[in-house]
Amino acid sequence: MTVLVADEGLLGLAELVPSHCEIRWYSGRDLPPTLLEGADALLVRSTARLAAHKLPESIRLIGTATIGTDHLPLADLAERGVAVHSAPGCNAFAVTDYVLSHLFSWAKSRGRTLDQVTLGIIGVGAVGSLLHQRARALGIQTVLSDDPRYDAGALSDHVALEDVIRQSDVISLHVPRIPVGHYQTDRLLTADLLSQMRRQSLLINASRGQVLHEHDLLNQTHFDLVLDVFPNEPVISDALISRAWRISPHIAGHSAEGKYRGTKQILRLVADVLGFELEPLDEETFLASVAGPRPDSPHLIETILQVCPMAETDRRLRDRVFRAFEMEKPDLFDEIRKTYRLRRESEFYPL
Repeated sequence: MTVLVADEGLLGLAELVPSHCEIRWYSGRDLPPTLLEGADALLVRSTARLAAHKLPESIRLIGTATIGTDHLPLADLAERGVAVHSAPGCNAFAVTDYVLSHLFSWAKSRGRTLDQVTLGIIGVGAVGSLLHQRARALGIQTVLSDDPRYDAGALSDHVALEDVIRQSDVISLHVPRIPVGHYQTDRLLTADLLSQMRRQSLLINASRGQVLHEHDLLNQTHFDLVLDVFPNEPVISDALISRAWRISPHIAGHSAEGKYRGTKQILRLVADVLGFELEPLDEETFLASVAGPRPDSPHLIETILQVCPMAETDRRLRDRVFRAFEMEKPDLFDEIRKTYRLRRESEFYPL
């Protein structure tokens, strides 16, 4: 029998896995060693804390239902011969809904129309390129920056990071975490760069928390701040909560479609390796059963604000985490994230 150890948050896994396979579910950030014994594959999300040397020899395959893989010890896994598969682009549409929802709300609060806003997109992969396309379709001017893609000849309209900072009313970060090297993204926006942001502009980070440094953010107060990820996640300091215009518990990509898409992508790869077929599923009926029907409105901006109402999420996280004891904050953060109600995406995007 094929045995899969899987995070309980992998949407649609139980419906797609055939009955002759065993699924052992886990919850939280840590994996109980007893669950792993004799398992063939491990299916995780971004919260997994994993030590390669603690994996049993039977596991030769890990699937992560995430765009990135920086939460996994890739070098150690490769040394042990464990293959890793991710789900690039799975929640790209959901993240763009999240960014646009904040952009619309912020522009309205500042008395700006969309044609008066320049959006700087730093990182032009699956999410950044889709955000660029959607923003331009809505009449929002965009400027793009992505050094690795520009150097590889894959981004002709690249703008230097410093120029994006100075030219943009809204800046949205969509880079992977790269701790060291020529394309390092840890503390990508230094204190000096942040000081050059326009007054009463907006910075959105829905990529990785380490791209920004808390000290720099607290010392620069001339721009508004939206954080879905945090430098010391899952701990959010009270000072950073007070500094931010909006916060959310790492849920920018948490649409029903995005989570299901991620599950399906990694499960297809695992099924090919382990030799089983996925069960057929009426996907729209399933998604509607877990997150309700997708809104059908001719007004896209209203639809985005309807499917992704972030003010309520901000209030809930603030109410639970602000002034909590430091040791309680990780559990409170995870609780809010786990109980976040899945949303639908604003438009049809292939599953």
